[in-house]
This record gives sequence, structure tokens and C-alpha cells, in this order.
Amino acid sequence: MSRIVRSFLWATVLFLLASCAAKKEEVIPTPEPPVPAPAPVVAPHKVEVIQLKMTDDQEYVNVKIRIKESELNSLDPSEVYLMDEATGKRYPVVRLQRIGKLASVPGEKGVRHIIFWNNEGGLRIGKLVTITVGKYQKKHVLLR
Repeated sequence: MSRIVRSFLWATVLFLLASCAAKKEEVIPTPEPPVPAPAPVVAPHKVEVIQLKMTDDQEYVNVKIRIKESELNSLDPSEVYLMDEATGKRYPVVRLQRIGKLASVPGEKGVRHIIFWNNEGGLRIGKLVTITVGKYQKKHVLLR
């Protein structure tokens, strides 16, 4: 064999050995699991549900709450709703043009009445509901 052919064979063998040699493994760090968002709950002293009552004609639900003025001013109307726990359906706040979305009661400081519309009669007396007012959520409230 000629010297050129032997050199070529040695070079080929070296390249094959280098390609088959164990390679250094790349360590890929595992991503951290996502942290779930905290539930919308504020300290109980900011919002307190005093009364939850359905009207006689079962068309509206009246909720009486105690809330600080600072919390009331920062509320977005979409953050105030009543939810049926069995179906997950949300019931909107009734907006009265002359009174506003959260009516105040003279003589009771920080007490507000919220009226929810029982559209399609989905809510009945005895059902469990969740009241959400801004960041505060009161679950498992019995409708009377």
C-alpha cells in the first residue's frame, strides 16, 4: 500500500473514533412549576356581608355589606357580582340612574346595599352563592 493510502486510512479511523466517542451531555435545567395566582381575598375587616336576601317577587337579590370608603372608591363595576355556586353563572349589579351602583343608607356609616338582578330566575331561595366585591370574595353564602 502506498503511503498516501495508509495516511488516508489512519485519518479516516481517527475521525470515526472521534465521532463515536462519548460526548459531554448538556444539562438542561428543569423549569420551575408556575405559581398559581392567589385567590381574591382581602382581610375580612375591609368588606363584611351583613345580609343576603331575595325580594318577594324573586326578581332581585339585595345584599347589605359594610365596606370602607377607600375600598368603595377603587371598585370597578365589573368586579362586583353574585355567582351561583352550582352553575357558575354570574349575576350583574342593577344600576339605578339616580342612586348609583352601591346605595348608601343614612345613619349607617360604611353600610351599602347592592341589588343584583336575578335574570331568567336562575337563583332560588336556599341556593349557595359567592359574593365578589372587588378583591374580596365571600363563598358559600345561603340565599334567603
